[in-house]
Amino acid sequence: MQIHNIQLNSQTSVANINLAIGNFDGVHLGHQKIIDELIEYSKIKNCSSAILSFKPHPRQFFSDECRNFQLITEEEKICLLDKQGIDHYFSLLFDENIASMSPKDFITKILVEKLHSKHLIVGYDFKFGKERKGNASLLQEQSKTLGFDTNVIQPITSNYNAAVYSSSRIREFIRDGNMEKANSFLGRNWSMKGTVIKGDRRATAMNFPTANLVPGELIHPKKGVYAIRARCINKWSNGIANFGERPTVDGKRLLLEAHLFEFNQDIYGKELTVEFLTFIREEKKFDNFALLTEQVQKDIQLVKSYHSEH
Repeated sequence: MQIHNIQLNSQTSVANINLAIGNFDGVHLGHQKIIDELIEYSKIKNCSSAILSFKPHPRQFFSDECRNFQLITEEEKICLLDKQGIDHYFSLLFDENIASMSPKDFITKILVEKLHSKHLIVGYDFKFGKERKGNASLLQEQSKTLGFDTNVIQPITSNYNAAVYSSSRIREFIRDGNMEKANSFLGRNWSMKGTVIKGDRRATAMNFPTANLVPGELIHPKKGVYAIRARCINKWSNGIANFGERPTVDGKRLLLEAHLFEFNQDIYGKELTVEFLTFIREEKKFDNFALLTEQVQKDIQLVKSYHSEH
């Protein structure tokens, strides 16, 4: 997949593309169906398949409150799109110029003149242009005179329970600790990734050493204890993790602490990927470390039982 970082005044040499537009945050099962349709149609029309996304996410551009908002990193999104078979990925710098552009200017200057789109695929609720006044109907109307056609995708639902796939709903699931639903919408386990740092070694003293990660800019899950699986040095391990501020210790620093079963390698400075499987309990402040140790031992037994059954 070819990656193109573009902005309003940049030039592109790509032509004859079929383009899907959206943020594709999470690349969930609904997104994957849209991408499959895009690729299939591209083959029929002998065109290249392409995605147009925005960086930063428009909601982050307009609001400082959307810091821990996205489901996956830009790098992970690119990797997932590449695996699905997309030919071109356009990352459009979302700045004041784009934010203030009228919907018709966005169509002519970006979609037609810059990207030379022949076919567009957008969701039924796609909005664009200044004050989000552009929509799918406007695209269909403009396509009649500007030489492209537009396919509007209606809500895509699960065959199991008819729930509409949505990045917003996945965010709600993760914030509520409902990892089973989040993972079922994503079509894979949601994960956090980072470099293992040295902690205060209190967990090691209690005989369950942890690999510690500082959470990045992705969405934060509900604080508490989870059953996890983790990958480090190309090895997968089952385990248990706590995401939170460790109120029994100091209650100030947000960390993901992962204890991996049957794993004893030194991984400080290594990259660790932690997949969240199910929520066990909320984070709690204990009166002393003896009570914390007793609870952690119970948690570990519960999580080991979970892993043995799944």
